[in-house]
Amino acid sequence: MRAQPTYEIRIAGQLDEATLTSFAGLDVTVRAGVTVITGQSGRAPLPGMLEMITSLGLDREELRRVRDSDLNGRSR
Repeated sequence: MRAQPTYEIRIAGQLDEATLTSFAGLDVTVRAGVTVITGQSGRAPLPGMLEMITSLGLDREELRRVRDSDLNGRSR
């Protein structure tokens, strides 16, 4: 069985603590005023996460699939 793909979602601004609880279990960092959420997701959960981001009124700047080689060079 293949591992689930890892995705990185960039959201404009720094999220408050209450909003961050919506992303429990995912890696959340802030870089240059952008909140970066990284985690594994199958095809089914990803649309739900994107819908939640929209319903929270967050400004999604980017969504990309992250290669394992990209993660290995990053301290998380």
